[in-house]
Amino acid sequence: MLLISCSLSAQSSRNISGKVVDAANKEEILGATIFIKGTKKGAVTSMDGTFNYTIKSNDINNAVLLISYLGYKSQEIVVGDKSVFIIELEEEIESLGEVVITSSYGTQKRREEVVGSIASIKPKELGLEQPATSIDELLQGQVAGVFIETNPNLGEPVNINIRGQGSLTPLNSSRIGTSTQPLIIVDGIFLSEELGIDGSSFFDGNGRFDENFLNPLARVGIQDIESIEILRDAAAVGLYGADAANGVIIITTANGKSGKIAYNASVQAGVSTAFNRIQYMNGEQYNEVRNLFNFNNGDFNLVTPWNGVNTDWFELLNQTGSYQRYTAGANGGVGDFRFRGSVTYQNRQESQVGNSFDQINASFGINYEGKKFKAALKVAPSLITKNNPNTLFNFALDPTIPVRDMSGNFTQVDFFGNPIAAIEQNISEATTTALLSSAQLSYEFNDLWSVRTLVGLDFSNKDQEQFFNGLNGSGIDSNGNIGRRNLRDRDTRNWNWNFNVNYKNTFNEKHNIEAIAGLETRGQKADFSFSRGRGFAVFDRPRPISEAEISDFDEDILESYNRSFFSQFNYDFDKKYFLLANFRIDQSSAFGEDNDTAYNGGLGASWVLTKEDMLSSSTFVDFLRLRVSGGFTGNSRIGSFRSLGIYEILFDGSDRLRYVQPEESAPNSNLGWERNFKFNVGVDFNFLKKYSAVVEYFKDDISDMIVQRDAIPESGYSNIQINGARMLNQGVELTLNANWLNTESFSWSTSFNLATLNNEVLDLEGTGSNQSTEQQARAQRVGTSTSAFWGFNSLGIDPATGRELFIVDGQVHDAQFVNENFTSADWEIIGDSQPDVYGGMRNNFKYKKINLSIITSYSIGNDILIGRELIDNYNQISNRNNSVDIFNNAWREVGDVAALPVVAINPSVSNSSRYVYDGSNVQLKAVTLSYNFNTEGWKIPLKTCTVNVNGSNLYYWFFNDRSTGSNGIAELRNSYPEMRTFSLGINTTF
Repeated sequence: MLLISCSLSAQSSRNISGKVVDAANKEEILGATIFIKGTKKGAVTSMDGTFNYTIKSNDINNAVLLISYLGYKSQEIVVGDKSVFIIELEEEIESLGEVVITSSYGTQKRREEVVGSIASIKPKELGLEQPATSIDELLQGQVAGVFIETNPNLGEPVNINIRGQGSLTPLNSSRIGTSTQPLIIVDGIFLSEELGIDGSSFFDGNGRFDENFLNPLARVGIQDIESIEILRDAAAVGLYGADAANGVIIITTANGKSGKIAYNASVQAGVSTAFNRIQYMNGEQYNEVRNLFNFNNGDFNLVTPWNGVNTDWFELLNQTGSYQRYTAGANGGVGDFRFRGSVTYQNRQESQVGNSFDQINASFGINYEGKKFKAALKVAPSLITKNNPNTLFNFALDPTIPVRDMSGNFTQVDFFGNPIAAIEQNISEATTTALLSSAQLSYEFNDLWSVRTLVGLDFSNKDQEQFFNGLNGSGIDSNGNIGRRNLRDRDTRNWNWNFNVNYKNTFNEKHNIEAIAGLETRGQKADFSFSRGRGFAVFDRPRPISEAEISDFDEDILESYNRSFFSQFNYDFDKKYFLLANFRIDQSSAFGEDNDTAYNGGLGASWVLTKEDMLSSSTFVDFLRLRVSGGFTGNSRIGSFRSLGIYEILFDGSDRLRYVQPEESAPNSNLGWERNFKFNVGVDFNFLKKYSAVVEYFKDDISDMIVQRDAIPESGYSNIQINGARMLNQGVELTLNANWLNTESFSWSTSFNLATLNNEVLDLEGTGSNQSTEQQARAQRVGTSTSAFWGFNSLGIDPATGRELFIVDGQVHDAQFVNENFTSADWEIIGDSQPDVYGGMRNNFKYKKINLSIITSYSIGNDILIGRELIDNYNQISNRNNSVDIFNNAWREVGDVAALPVVAINPSVSNSSRYVYDGSNVQLKAVTLSYNFNTEGWKIPLKTCTVNVNGSNLYYWFFNDRSTGSNGIAELRNSYPEMRTFSLGINTTF
């Protein structure tokens, strides 16, 4: 857009002036260049975005101004008879000139110079209008090869898999094990995960009654993020060595900008409703099925008429949820100083009554940028409070139980508790106070040498309380103790420090060298305390644990330290041939003395073919580059001093010793690092000045994986950890970008990505297979995928008996025979949760001041194993409701062709293929329609004002055509339905 004033006639010289601003937020751009096309003459904008230049030419009216700035689309403007210009530059996404942050050590490259596999994404491309407690919730389907396993529980950790799962997870459902998460670095701070504690039932993280884990990225304000880089191959992650096996995510928050103070404020608010809810039986249907269950079991005395009660617990415990987010901020700069500050408050009230998430994220930063000396300080405090109902199965409770008895009191429900009473009377709250902070200094001695140092802090404290009121059944334990209270405290202190020396030089104008070498240390310490009381004299409100009849106390410590040396060397010849080599030495306290040091690194090369004569004049190919890399990385994130034997000491409330016992894992002085050899080859291809593509093949060979094996009984330990497995991940990734149309009034662009993944276990030392005894359908076997479901293949329901039939070793057997004669050793693969193909697509449309964004994701070829309790767990029919499909489709008499077995106590196979559904789907993640108002002439001093309407998590299209009646895969895949949110927002700058 160009606003023009001041007409002049043609002359031999003319003074021109104006301002260059960002088209989106109208902020002034410092350092933009304004050249006369075809010459090297021009001007550069000052701190306030202004410029002034005198044109000298015999044909000034036909002179062309070329305006450019790194990361923005260049503009060409014919001077004509004008002299004053207001120029708006639009940000350019994925341009070759875009600056990519390649590490947290201050290194960065232009996109065309990057050798490694690095995906960059700006938060605004993810649809920030969506309700999200952390940025990773928005990444699903938006970056090739990145698969996000979302968590339906607000604020809890999600699984981020970059090019597949990088390690084997324990088969006993414990959180204890080697981390499969990528290394996440925020402004140079190594972000810590919340890990479980070995051997302690108080900290195993399994279920709502245990610790309420928090997603570490919830401590980073989404509105403060400026860029996200995802590092995937050895050339990119090798600089991080022994902790980079699962990939690296670098998050950079925004800095202040030079010029006068600019303010911004935004509001996003909306409502949420549950969709794809499971249809349960009503009171009359439930009573009929329960009578049928009792009759078929011979319990004729338990057959009773319906009492006329029809309680829909789901409706009573759900409402229209709400979503609110408020952000205010300011930034500016004077001289060499710049500052930025912002505060965001977000509140989410899910439709499930009592399920809420309060989040305050603040960010404050100051930068000094002198000619040689630079300094930066960032501080990001946060306060997060999470409430969630602490009752079990509250949506599937017996519908013939009334909410209140004849006296108007809440009806007692043993153990589970009356859900309505529990919502009002119980407490389940976790509050986390956290601080992320980094300070860095750098000094340039000359054009060749510079140094940089950074200190990062990650502190957090979480207090969690669970109170089960004795007035409802959830507060009465199996021994009749009335009133229960659990208190947990997690105090975490993490720090990292690094110092590096940088060298940069150019020889003979074509040989370019950059090198970095440095030292780094990291420490993590977490203190945990737990106290539990049962049996209170006053049981209708929280009382001190010391007043409990029975009390337990426990304390644990997690502590680990690392120190490292790192280096990287970059060379290119004439920006045509590029070479990269990195190397890192790591030491970790997690391992024994003989294996506490690891050596890792990578090599990479790229060749820009369009710099060669054969393609330099091509009108079809704009840019073509080949890349290849390989190298070793590792994984040491397995907890605290894992090579040592740890003992647990438990005291009672009077500090009296109750017992001393070994923790789960026996000592192993030979325990060492996991190793991951990464190979990658890629092609970057831009053509017709509209389209770009990136195609990559990767292969990760993961060895020395840490697994558990049974310990010798004499040791007193139940198991021992060893380096005893090997696994392979390989696949193909494709990213396509297209600017279909780009006119003055209308534009349309698309970004599409696709990825495949093949996973195979290559070796399990000491055994060819490892079956789970705690989690159904889980196993690890050589030659198969780690994500496979294992069990028995179902042939359906026998019309003669109503029992389920299976085929095992070519023979047909019923469920009873299978249970009595076969074990997990006879399991077969009945499905696989890993998609064959997954990815997503973004479409952006712009018509004048109207913008429309549509974000979708897809997953094809993945299976979902549905828990039996959601389909036909008849053994729970005495106190729990079940799917209405039981009433409609269960076998009742000889000759019935039924989808579900007879309603009775009968042998069942929990890992039957009948519970495996095709999970292939396309998700409409978000649609945002916005309008940018022209604020010129407004009486209020607004630079920009944008109003938007957003719909999030709108719809799923499932490919599965198998339904057992009213409930299919869309309903059964989540015990609690997902939320669909509609919101309205306004964003302003002034």
